[in-house]
Amino acid sequence: MSAEPVAGPSGSRVAFFIAAMAGIAVAICLVVYFGISGVWDAIATAGWRGMGAILAAYLASLVFCAWSWRVLLVEGHPAHAGLLFLWARWIRDSIGNLLAIIPGAGEAAGARELSKHGLRVSVAAATTITDMTTEMLSQLIYTFMGLTFLFLYHPDEAAAWWAAAGLCIATIAVVGFLIAQNKGLILFLETLPAKLGFTRAWEGLSDSDSVHAAVQAIYRKKGAVIASTFLHLLGWLAGAAETWIALWFMNHTLSAGDVLALESLVFALRTAAFIVPWAAGVQEGGYVVVGALFGLGPDVALALSLLKRAREITSGVPGLLAWHFAEGKRLWQGRLAASRK
Repeated sequence: MSAEPVAGPSGSRVAFFIAAMAGIAVAICLVVYFGISGVWDAIATAGWRGMGAILAAYLASLVFCAWSWRVLLVEGHPAHAGLLFLWARWIRDSIGNLLAIIPGAGEAAGARELSKHGLRVSVAAATTITDMTTEMLSQLIYTFMGLTFLFLYHPDEAAAWWAAAGLCIATIAVVGFLIAQNKGLILFLETLPAKLGFTRAWEGLSDSDSVHAAVQAIYRKKGAVIASTFLHLLGWLAGAAETWIALWFMNHTLSAGDVLALESLVFALRTAAFIVPWAAGVQEGGYVVVGALFGLGPDVALALSLLKRAREITSGVPGLLAWHFAEGKRLWQGRLAASRK
């Protein structure tokens, strides 16, 4: 009897770990280089009242994002669907922000929560895929708005042209993703495991139950897709308000246009650097570099980034605990039901 080989860590996991450690090291080096005391003084100036106001702005963004997901549910829905989508979005954000070393984990957990509360698996997956798409579309609009203010207020900045080029590339990518979905990308991914002989799990689904069919049904409701995109845009704007509030409490107020330009460019950098878990180092470096265009000192820019990190932890840790409790409860109930058979 031959011994089974012990599988080592996958190359992708090692790469994610290295990227995470490198990003964290960059963030620490930036704080040390520009002065820990200056960064801490800026954070202390904001205080607990500032953190509370930032959390309130995040809650508004969370509600808009949950609502944008909810409007994509174009078929019959369970009672209290609004609260269900708010819960699923909170779990999705919490996992996405704090366990980002696992790509797509937040979206998968959010879809699972929907399926565990009355939605068919195909519908839960389809609304999640479509919601991710409308969120990307809204981010393009948001970045375009930010670039517009950057060109208006700082027309001589070379960074604006680089950002415009990046926006063009991102637009092509998102449009390509939309076309691929319309041409059967989801159907291909659904049937790929069976074609490769790995599983027959999807064979029990009828054509009407497939994720592809559910996605196409949502896209046929153009009003729902437009509404979802608009609500996501409001969520992005609420995120910009979070930054404006943080800077106001740190006594470094910027105009609404400057904040919009700052946030849209930093989040464009975060999205482009998705390979780096938590955007560690990318967010901090982004605020330092882009913030300098609007007169923010590096100590204030780093303090702003760390305040936003603190908000992610403050809102995300309870979400993770709630998610673990819900999963543990389901596991216990499943074992209890099995023991009674």
